[in-house]
Amino acid sequence: MKQLIVIPCYNTHIYINKLISDLYKNTSTDILIIDDGSSPKISFEKNKLTNIKIIRNNKNRGKGHALKKGFIYANENNYTHVITLDGDLQHDPSEINNFILENQDIDFLIGYRELRKPMPLLRIISNIITSKIISLILNKRIRDSQCGYRRYCLKKIYFKENSSNGYIFESEILLNSVNKSSKLKNIPIKLIYDGSPSHINKFTDTIKFIELILKHIIA
Repeated sequence: MKQLIVIPCYNTHIYINKLISDLYKNTSTDILIIDDGSSPKISFEKNKLTNIKIIRNNKNRGKGHALKKGFIYANENNYTHVITLDGDLQHDPSEINNFILENQDIDFLIGYRELRKPMPLLRIISNIITSKIISLILNKRIRDSQCGYRRYCLKKIYFKENSSNGYIFESEILLNSVNKSSKLKNIPIKLIYDGSPSHINKFTDTIKFIELILKHIIA
């Protein structure tokens, strides 16, 4: 099993050095950072960093686009699994080995948070509803469909070039990839919520989620 950690980043300058430092304290797994059009460009201390690469987008394309770029890179470089986590330290790097060391036969390893304060009530409700809907469609329990701390088996994921470039991609890839024979496991992670501004547009992304569900049902 050859694993790659993929971190999509957009204007996460204040977090990146601590994130990388904390990852290096816990693992020697290869790391790929996707700088999704940050201004100024994401940079980090490179001393003694031998297994980290950064790919830059000239403009902000969206989290989904960054993840797709990471999956394509992993596939082209013969990785078997990709672990994704966000670049703003809302996913604890000290938990990375819970994903790295999990049985390689698991196709989809999905982190889930205990939904409670300080997370805003509307986000809790939204997460519960979207997770229930996706679970019903897939006939598999997805405890936290909005959590991006995951591990994917590359051979088991499927996405199209025209799939979403935004946050909705993380729901779309589950709907397009998970089937009856898929081995899926939910794994608990810490809830970290510091109240920093979100790049999610609640109205727009809600509409996109409804369109995604209708499209999947009709198909």
